[in-house]
Amino acid sequence: MKKFFAAILGVMLMLTTTADAKSIRTPEGNMPRVQWAVVESTAGTMSQMVEMGARILAPTTARETGTYALYGVIERDNPNLMRLLEFYASDEAYRIHSTSPAFQQYRAERLPILAGLKLLPVNAIALEQKSRGVGTVVQTRDFEIAPVDLAKFQQLISAEAVRVVREDSVVMGAFVTAEQPRPNFLHTMIIFSDAAAAQKYFASDAYKAFRRQVEPLIRVEQVIDYQPTEILLSEKF
Repeated sequence: MKKFFAAILGVMLMLTTTADAKSIRTPEGNMPRVQWAVVESTAGTMSQMVEMGARILAPTTARETGTYALYGVIERDNPNLMRLLEFYASDEAYRIHSTSPAFQQYRAERLPILAGLKLLPVNAIALEQKSRGVGTVVQTRDFEIAPVDLAKFQQLISAEAVRVVREDSVVMGAFVTAEQPRPNFLHTMIIFSDAAAAQKYFASDAYKAFRRQVEPLIRVEQVIDYQPTEILLSEKF
């Protein structure tokens, strides 16, 4: 499973650089097309689906210049559910990826064990990651924010994403997205080097100060933890 994620999630990124951290952008300096994919397998078959991706999809995906990254993880409490945060250069790049012969083969082969699939188009609010490294611990959070508080919340959480990736050596990436139809529903992903790194971040004074600022703005929050994985951060020059 780790080899699959190292291959398919290590697809090169087109990024702009600041010190040891990067903001994911297209060559024109724009935010890429971003979406979440939630894939559910029939009971006990997620490993088969992962193997299919490694065998069929990963080799061609790595050669697709417009496919920047697919960051995927399997839920800790539901091993039949995988979430992927996907980055593409444009709508056309996504079309090329999703209509490729390899993807069509993967789609056909996984169909007998596919229990559910949800694609969630989102707008990127903050996309920050290290220049290089490997993450092994991932957490995502879902937020519902009152529309009147949305601008303030987005400002605070974007600033935290930038700060933590640039200042904390153990945080590999921090990504903030908002649903396109419902911008006050936000989804985040944070990637840590290891479990100790995650504990260090959540216990830090800086994180506690951030939480004091945002908690009054949050209507609903859901935290999702994931199985240990291996996400390789890479770049394309």
